[in-house]
Amino acid sequence: MDAVVDQVSRNSLMSIAEACGAAIACARPLSRGETVRLNQSAGRILAETCVARIASPPFTQSAMDGYALVAASGLTEGTRLMIVDRVPAGRCGRRLSAGEAARIFTGAPMPEGADAVVMQEHVERDDTSIVLTRRMTAGDNVRHQGEDIEPLEPLLKPGIRLDPRHVALLSAQGAETVAVMSRLRIAVLSTGDELQDAGAMLSGAAVYDSNRPMLLSLLGQAGHDAIDGGRAPDSRAEIAERLRMLSERSDLVISTGGASVGEEDHSLAALRHAGGSGRVLKIALKPAKPAIVGSIGPAAYLGLPGNPVASLVSWLILGQAMVGALQGRPHRPHIGYPLAIAAGFARRPGRTEFVPARLVSDKGQEVRVEIIGKGSAAQLRPLALADGLAEIAAECADLRPGDLIRFHPFSGTFQG
Repeated sequence: MDAVVDQVSRNSLMSIAEACGAAIACARPLSRGETVRLNQSAGRILAETCVARIASPPFTQSAMDGYALVAASGLTEGTRLMIVDRVPAGRCGRRLSAGEAARIFTGAPMPEGADAVVMQEHVERDDTSIVLTRRMTAGDNVRHQGEDIEPLEPLLKPGIRLDPRHVALLSAQGAETVAVMSRLRIAVLSTGDELQDAGAMLSGAAVYDSNRPMLLSLLGQAGHDAIDGGRAPDSRAEIAERLRMLSERSDLVISTGGASVGEEDHSLAALRHAGGSGRVLKIALKPAKPAIVGSIGPAAYLGLPGNPVASLVSWLILGQAMVGALQGRPHRPHIGYPLAIAAGFARRPGRTEFVPARLVSDKGQEVRVEIIGKGSAAQLRPLALADGLAEIAAECADLRPGDLIRFHPFSGTFQG
């Protein structure tokens, strides 16, 4: 692991892709799994390939409310057909011959001999017969057996995050349970002499800890088992002891604060003192230029910056890459949506920048992105007002209204 991190750390600033590669190299895929009820599987990671048990549709059926008939080589407008049966969903009808029709409803099995369904809006009806008001051909408004799914066809691959769409697909196959990866156990430790927990009185230069509650909430929202590791002062020995204890019951240990190489940055030294290994990564990223990736005992380790916006950005990029690796999923970075910005934004090129932003539109005009705040890594209010993060490419200098950026909505970004 150290050799991989060494290789990508030689340059003064590494790319985001290189940093993700270094983070992934520290996270070994886990093999723990369990079987859960299908209706409780949303948000879990699929552990095994799911194969179709039956065809879908399981039988040839009507796609509309209307009348089943024998179209053969075609029936012209004005053709009269005698109504001889009624076929609701869940019931099989009698065989139809030429000149006959059966009242049929969506999803009902096609009667033997029938090969088309005329919509009820396209007939004129009396008590015993219908008259076509349009031409009909064989196959009209019919769903054929297996046209969606054939038996034994692979449906879902391991590593996907199940959601209600997948639950519906597997339910239609008669599945009651599904094999999923066990939830990741992820511990979060805050470090810093200045931190106080909510409810305590602030004194002197103390501030309330916002990173740990934020990260624990993110982990819970993403379906992980979040472990509150508490907070430790700026002491190498105390941080090391906390890291050692957390690593014994976690798959990934996260610490916030002290992730750089200053004299008050103790995370890397504490990691090594606890028997772990790792490196500081200097990334072409704003905020969150420094981060630490490594391992300690059986757990992967990620050291995040102390400023809250930087901590969030680093987690969304590096943390989610590590989570994917632990779950055995291929790394797929968030791409974002290309959108124009509503107003100018001053910046220096050189690092990819993520800033809080919201979506705006004026009187039906196209949706644009409005950057909130001045890009400070310590300000939480712009983050709370934002709809997502605006990603500004490293090579971009000052932005003008109408310039394109990539927008990452929070609605999808927090689920990794």
